[in-house]
Amino acid sequence: MIRLIPYLLYLILTGAHVVILAQISSIYSVQINLAALLVLLVAIYKSELAGAWFGFFVGLVLSAGTPGLVGWHALWMTVLAVAAFHARERLNLDSLYAKLLLVLSGVLLHNILVLITTGATDFWYQFLTSAIPGAIYTAVAAWLFFLIKEDRITVKKIKALF
Repeated sequence: MIRLIPYLLYLILTGAHVVILAQISSIYSVQINLAALLVLLVAIYKSELAGAWFGFFVGLVLSAGTPGLVGWHALWMTVLAVAAFHARERLNLDSLYAKLLLVLSGVLLHNILVLITTGATDFWYQFLTSAIPGAIYTAVAAWLFFLIKEDRITVKKIKALF
């Protein structure tokens, strides 16, 4: 039961982001895709089964706002987690840039799949104004996460600057 607590907290964070934090954290209507980022991070650091189940449940949480897409969100997040896990297994993800490329491509793929699933009438406009900038914004957040996780940014180093 103790091992499930971080996943439950991630799900609560995803739900809070969908309901409250998405508008607060957006920059000129470009939103971070926190759900895809969390699924990719779980797929990078945990097992395939944990990533797939977590992706499925994140998809269910995401679809709370759009009930017509319940199965699609769960499917896309599960596929994203499994694909990221297998990319991690096949590639050398010791490099920070390789992890960032995986996150950027995964989030961009998720954004494209959501645009196709929702049936956006102006696909190319949405692709250029929300999918690509959202993927870049999410990759920047992932970059900060990886810097902190790998101890390249610490409180001690920040205090040394001042």
